[in-house]
Amino acid sequence: MKRNSLNFIDLFAGAGGLSEGFMQTGFNPIAHVEMNSYAAETLKTRACYYYLKKLRRLNIYFDYLRGNITREQLYGQVPNDVLKTVINKEMSDRTIYDIFEEVDAIMYEDRIENVDVIIGGPPCQAYSLVGRAQDAERMAADPRNELYKLYARFLSRYNPKMFVFENVPGILTARGGEAWRNLTKYLKRVGYEIEYRELDSSTFGVLQKRRRIIIIGWRKESGLRYPEFRNIQSPFLPLSG
Repeated sequence: MKRNSLNFIDLFAGAGGLSEGFMQTGFNPIAHVEMNSYAAETLKTRACYYYLKKLRRLNIYFDYLRGNITREQLYGQVPNDVLKTVINKEMSDRTIYDIFEEVDAIMYEDRIENVDVIIGGPPCQAYSLVGRAQDAERMAADPRNELYKLYARFLSRYNPKMFVFENVPGILTARGGEAWRNLTKYLKRVGYEIEYRELDSSTFGVLQKRRRIIIIGWRKESGLRYPEFRNIQSPFLPLSG
């Protein structure tokens, strides 16, 4: 762990897009929770990258990329304490206490007293406009609509200073807006002021127009607020009309 760094937990981590941004800016990952085994392997590989980079031994990582060593050999160069930050489990009412125990054990062993930020967002298929257009009835009954409650339980347990919750724009109108009202109610109920904006990756210098709803929450009375972002337009992406 980097001493004096800010610590975060990534929920529904996927292949680690959000984690990557936080780690590039110096945040320390306590845990990434992800149910998909292939995505979890990607998260472990990136954990190896950051560990080897710190030791100035990236030649081992590049050997893996070139196919000179196997993934298992790459993992063998990294302590298990690094690899176990990736928790490859589905988040559900049945598993959440086991996940809490694993996160608590990591924090105890690494002498981490506080979680500074929780990031992530439940799978977006249940909120997507495309999915609802194809089968609105099935999407309305999709159990993934309720996964935000597990996110809120993490907020209640670890009480981070802030959280970042990401999802597709369709979350605003899913089930006639009921999903959005329930989500914001839960996030406020556990002690946070929240604000959301629709952000587009193309305004951050990315060669892709990808719109997402980004909710940022902060503890009440903390004095924190939603940050202002500078518009960075890539010279290779045509300006929209």
